[in-house]
Amino acid sequence: MTELARILATVDWARMAEPQNDGYDTEVTLRLAENSVTPLRPQPYRRRPTDGQATFCDSAVAVRRAPPRGMMTDALLPAPVDHPNIAAGGALLARWPAAYKQFTQLIDTVYPYTDPEQARMGDEALGSSSHSYEEDFGSVHATIDNVLGFAQALIHEMAHQKLRALGVSIETAERLITNSSSEEFESPIRKDRKRPMSAVIHAQYSFIHVTALDLYMLDNANGQRERQHILMLLARNVPRMQLGFEEVATHVKTDEAGRQFVDAFMCWSNEVLKRGQAELDANGYGAL
Repeated sequence: MTELARILATVDWARMAEPQNDGYDTEVTLRLAENSVTPLRPQPYRRRPTDGQATFCDSAVAVRRAPPRGMMTDALLPAPVDHPNIAAGGALLARWPAAYKQFTQLIDTVYPYTDPEQARMGDEALGSSSHSYEEDFGSVHATIDNVLGFAQALIHEMAHQKLRALGVSIETAERLITNSSSEEFESPIRKDRKRPMSAVIHAQYSFIHVTALDLYMLDNANGQRERQHILMLLARNVPRMQLGFEEVATHVKTDEAGRQFVDAFMCWSNEVLKRGQAELDANGYGAL
């Protein structure tokens, strides 16, 4: 039996969806990334040292100079590695301790970018553009112009990387999800076309993490202005995650491990969405 097979034979998949306080899912994710390859990731993951680079998140994660077109467009430009929003975004992520610890262990590099249009808007931009590559596990590309959006981007891309290590790529799945890649469904995020269920799961999984972070940030909001901005982000995310929840619940197909994983994920999602809607109702915010 290979090391990968031994790991898979002992995974408690019901504990792999939501970041665990004891780090169980982080450890399993790392072991899978370090002992597996995919068509897009031909080498097992090996964490890169910080190598004297700028760092954040308690010096655990390197901030490296972003490559041009690393976000697949000339419109987003490499940002300074010492931009103050980088450390501030890490501090916002730390409001969710389990996810913060997971981020520092699964992600070794962040490549910062700036969006000139967002930079002009400042705090009013309320968002971030981000990307991560399956062939480069442990890295995140994200714009840093809006600090709340940057914090969301960190957890968003970490969730994508985690799901890939578990065996679910964007266009297809090696395990857990068994829907045919030829079947297409409504994505909660991409509205220009229908997507395979693996892509719908990626969208739902990453943005439930974002929505949960919104709630943790809201719990510790620094002043009324920040609180209002977080509520606006929550009002953007909750309705589309509710639609995605229904799409997954209706159409997802799984293997046995996937049933355990998806059941746990949907239970956690339901809790996040109920609390998110309650916060919106209590504060008079509708969907944006």
